[in-house]
Amino acid sequence: MGFIFNLIKRLFTITIKTVFFLVLLSAVIVLIPNFPPYTKFTSIEIQSPQPRVGPLATNGALNNGGKLYSGKLLGPEAFQLYKGEVYTGLATGEIVKLTPQGHVTFVTKIGEPCSGLAYEHICGRPLGFVIDKDGNLYVADAYYGIWKVNVNTNKKQLLVSPRVSIQDRLPKLFNSVALAKNGDLYWTDSSSDFELKDGVISSMCDPSGRLFHYDAAKNQSKVLLDDLWFANGVVVSPNNDFVVVCETFRSRLMKYYLSGPKKGQSEVFADGLPGTPDNARPLPDGSGILVALYTVFEEDRPPLTKLMAAAPLFRKLVARLHRLVEIPFEYLNSLSPNIIFEEILYNIGHFKTLSGLTPPMAGLVQLDWNGNVVAAYYNTDKSLGHISDAIVFNGKLYMGSPHLQDYVGAVPAPPQLKKAFESSKQTESPKVETKPVQQPPVKKTEEKPKAAPKPQEPKPTTTPPPKPAEKKTTPPPKPAEKTTPPPTKPVEKTTPPPPKPVEKTTPPPPKPVEKTTPPPPKPVEKTTPPPPKPAEKTPPPKPAQKTPPPPPKPAEKTPPPPPKPVEKTPPKPVEKVTPPPPKPAEKVTPPPPKVAEKTTPPPPKPAAKASPPPKAAEKPSPPPPKPAPKAAEKPSSPPPKAAEPKKEEPKVQTAEPKPKPIKEEIPSDTIKPTKETLKVIKKDGPAEIHVPAQ
Repeated sequence: MGFIFNLIKRLFTITIKTVFFLVLLSAVIVLIPNFPPYTKFTSIEIQSPQPRVGPLATNGALNNGGKLYSGKLLGPEAFQLYKGEVYTGLATGEIVKLTPQGHVTFVTKIGEPCSGLAYEHICGRPLGFVIDKDGNLYVADAYYGIWKVNVNTNKKQLLVSPRVSIQDRLPKLFNSVALAKNGDLYWTDSSSDFELKDGVISSMCDPSGRLFHYDAAKNQSKVLLDDLWFANGVVVSPNNDFVVVCETFRSRLMKYYLSGPKKGQSEVFADGLPGTPDNARPLPDGSGILVALYTVFEEDRPPLTKLMAAAPLFRKLVARLHRLVEIPFEYLNSLSPNIIFEEILYNIGHFKTLSGLTPPMAGLVQLDWNGNVVAAYYNTDKSLGHISDAIVFNGKLYMGSPHLQDYVGAVPAPPQLKKAFESSKQTESPKVETKPVQQPPVKKTEEKPKAAPKPQEPKPTTTPPPKPAEKKTTPPPKPAEKTTPPPTKPVEKTTPPPPKPVEKTTPPPPKPVEKTTPPPPKPVEKTTPPPPKPAEKTPPPKPAQKTPPPPPKPAEKTPPPPPKPVEKTPPKPVEKVTPPPPKPAEKVTPPPPKVAEKTTPPPPKPAAKASPPPKAAEKPSPPPPKPAPKAAEKPSSPPPKAAEPKKEEPKVQTAEPKPKPIKEEIPSDTIKPTKETLKVIKKDGPAEIHVPAQ
């Protein structure tokens, strides 16, 4: 028993001495003057977190988070959308854009090239940024200040330098930036005492963060709010009448009035948040703001920051102890720079080290512009790390974390957030409405075949021809591509010079021929002008090529009233025989001129030729004989004569205007089954062809 009693006594004595020594050492550390860090330590009041009820109730809306772009980036801090792509800043100092296909593309870099995160002060660290409509990116780099970068040209301009003091204090930790309608900026300096690599100490010292207004016209910054405990995200109201800034370590949002009766005054916008606010962004629909909670407090335990805020001496002790550990390594690194010393210094003071001691739960809070909480979203299964910012893109909620996270967390967007980010779709709706205006003319083109049977009557067709001609001119390009290519080739082979007359008459006839029936457009053109013009138009080359036997004959008969029925009869077989015409066109290309000779004096021969088209119709399909009687029924009086006496009529009619039909028959390339050779006219040759008498 005596041995045990003596052992306990010694342990107790050692413990008392150790505690006394530590207390004495702590007192010396706290009370010693002129010892870093050189800042203030006072009692700070922090409101307790609001109870987790109603919109703040705990949920798992952000659970089962996916990992996008895994291993392709490190520490995505904030997000912005520009031209359908997501932009983010990385812990390695770059700003990149993320494509839906999984690519990460470099955009710009403010800092200098470096070899690792330990050299963050050289690499630079872009935190908050915003992109305007012109592609100008305004970024707050924690070490290099506020910069303006053109996304398209990568032209950079320094707006706020970290080497220029503002109201007798240098900004040390540039954090976030917001753009006003007039081009001015509102930005935050989280601490005027410590840089980002010493962020842990800034959480122990008194507040020194500030909110600034940058006047773009004067290129000057002015302090709006001071003594903010780690000023972070900032947003401007839709009317630009006030600014909201996040105060991270106090777990609240502050409001500063830019206009109105309270201009220049500030007040608490939202207090007692369930976590530490980081970045904030205005919702696209104008309903409020979305705030990222870097960490969410445990419900049954008070936050560590609240306990330490009321104990300034304890915070001073921790901060000075922290500096005591750093100073030796800083001195050694100054004597002999080494990556090992850099890594030690980086890990001692950086937030990355402190993040392992904070609660693992993170979330988002949605508020309206009056500071009322609308909804809260939490990640309780630890599938995601700490959340620094979030944005909805392609139906997913993208979330970033600034330290060890090498991916972009993603979950299906909650309904309320998805609705808030869908306001941009309204601009697309008017475009959809303008499209149906173009549809009615398309419907009119479909009705054209109905107008085609109307011109069957010779007299009534004279009045309406121009209108259908105009309507048909617009839509024909579609059928033109289907049937027009074959006839063009024979035209080039047989008669190159006639393109001029062809241009005058060809544009309207081929289009109606392809769509409904070739005859209606031709009679329309013939009736409107005087008889000589129809004489010229009677032998259009293209219908002649499509229906080798009939088209030239109706051309001759067209000048008087009978030509209309004559023209209507051939095109019907033309429609049926549309696929095979190229072959006969190539075979009969040489003989058509002599066939023209036969047409002028001896009509009996064309009569025999008028009969073969039904034969060709019989080959592809038996119905062609039926359209023939229909055409005969249309002319009423002349149809019986059209079968046999038509041969005699062309003799008398064509005898008068012989020269004109002869000129146009040459370009039309009339095709008839004759064994005689064809005389080809060259471009420089005569305009007329001599027809031998028979």
